[in-house]
Amino acid sequence: MTLPSTRSLEMFRAVSEAGSFRGAAKHLGLSPSTVSKAIADLEARLGTRLITRTTRQLALTEAGVAYQASVATALDALGEGAEMVHAVTASPRGLVRVSMPVSFGHMFISPMLPRFVARYPDVQVDAVLSDGYADPVGDGFDIVIRAAAQLPDSTLVTRKIMETPMVVCASPDYIDQRGSPSHPNDLMDHACLPLTAAIMTTDWFFDIDGTTHTVRVDGPIRTSNLTVAREAALAGAGIARVPYHVVAADIASGRLIRLLPEFERVEGAVYVLYPAQRTLALKTRAFIDFLVDEIGSIRT
Repeated sequence: MTLPSTRSLEMFRAVSEAGSFRGAAKHLGLSPSTVSKAIADLEARLGTRLITRTTRQLALTEAGVAYQASVATALDALGEGAEMVHAVTASPRGLVRVSMPVSFGHMFISPMLPRFVARYPDVQVDAVLSDGYADPVGDGFDIVIRAAAQLPDSTLVTRKIMETPMVVCASPDYIDQRGSPSHPNDLMDHACLPLTAAIMTTDWFFDIDGTTHTVRVDGPIRTSNLTVAREAALAGAGIARVPYHVVAADIASGRLIRLLPEFERVEGAVYVLYPAQRTLALKTRAFIDFLVDEIGSIRT
């Protein structure tokens, strides 16, 4: 048996949904006689009646009801396949709205944006830097980048793009004046810069022989802001313990010295979040893939 054409299947679905040839024809932009003939040909090809016709209405037969479900599945699959082909062959274009933490935006997104728009000239990026909680759906973002120890359950698609070890660091001037700690316990004799955000206290945690070791530190400045802690460390005010991405450029340039690396712990990660969709927009996928490639070139 020769398979029915996609067009005849579309007409059958339209008739079953509209409940009349006239309604289906109007929806498809065809004449009622064209739709009626297509359904008759389809029934002849299948060797069974799919629709009962009266002067007042149409109704699906038992075979028609079963066939309707199969037709809907087949047409949806064909449509999804066409979208996937388009996603592979088309060019990304349009506006991408991205929310990200301030420090991460300065460290990673700001340098990569010129390279991204050079590669994708038809894509515009609205980069919103904020340490507040952004909701991709409620706040209208295509992508939210979030740094967290653990993400709450949600319906969002989540992709971890990097882990964030907590690094201890100080300026060369501070080390020249106060010396460099060789063990986490030595920090109790140093001026430290504790973070006091919701999940961080004056207790600093380290990995010693596979177990967690806690050191209570103190110093001249306490802050809930990572940028403030970084700036204080750069100025020689004390030793900071912050996520690696906050100070990676400073460590690479020598403005800050990484201390006690053998005792570091990974206490969080950076994630990309976006609303679940059957087919991810090309512009969104392009940005995420580009970001992952950029992050992959960074070594901690």
